[in-house]
Amino acid sequence: MNEKKRKLIEAGMRLFSAKGYHHTSIQEIASSAGVSKGSFYIYFESKEQFITTAIHHFYNQMTDKMKKISKAKLDPKESLEKQITTIIEYIYTYKDFIIMHLRENISVGEQTDKMMEHMQISSFQSMRENINRIYGEEVNEMIVDVVIQMEGLINTYSKWIVIDDIHVDREKIGAFLVRRLDNIVTGMLQDKEVPLTFLPEKYNRILSSGEEFDPVVAIMKTMKEKILSMEPGTEKVKKLLDAFQLLEIELAKKERQPIMIQGLLAHFREIPEVQQECEQLAKEMKIELLK
Repeated sequence: MNEKKRKLIEAGMRLFSAKGYHHTSIQEIASSAGVSKGSFYIYFESKEQFITTAIHHFYNQMTDKMKKISKAKLDPKESLEKQITTIIEYIYTYKDFIIMHLRENISVGEQTDKMMEHMQISSFQSMRENINRIYGEEVNEMIVDVVIQMEGLINTYSKWIVIDDIHVDREKIGAFLVRRLDNIVTGMLQDKEVPLTFLPEKYNRILSSGEEFDPVVAIMKTMKEKILSMEPGTEKVKKLLDAFQLLEIELAKKERQPIMIQGLLAHFREIPEVQQECEQLAKEMKIELLK
């Protein structure tokens, strides 16, 4: 990540934690990061996009550490213990930021909803892999129930840490919760439990395709939905859909031509319904919109 962008994110998270989202200005974020207000708008078009990126940054930092632990040559139970410890450490580190996010009514938009969905699915996949490494195929039939119960334990402790300010021994919680996982799995196997639930179809689809969160894909999806919700069958909508199809083709190429994308986005720039998505795509692609 660009150094200026990283400094902006870290400064913003500190200010949001101390003052709240709605009481922190873009100028204050820029000043705290030691950059100009104009530099903020090079990387983010709004405070809403900024906090979405900050959440993603927070999540990526945590998951990168967990991936390193997962790839290390550790006993599977020890690996999961250390990953849980990492989660709890991050909860304590960013507790004020999380409280702020829960307390304030922040509009984050459709792309953030999509990102959060992918985070949840990625979290499920990681926990499933950990459980499979520990218990093998024996637990496959009830893997969704086991993941739900284990995530429930971690999430509940996290909630109590954030909301009720309880103290947890960070060095012991990983091993403690993995022992609870042993109790859960052993009990279910001994009782020959029948699974209560199965993996939702959207999880199967995304996991089988290896799909990752791509902001460009999310923006394009929103843009298409907005175009289709306009006056159907009109010449205006037909032309917009033609331009949209060409834009999709260009964005799907391995070697995209910025000048082509720039020209195609010109069709959408003055359309109020999709102006926001047009500007978001330009920022993601690092191109200037034609005037």
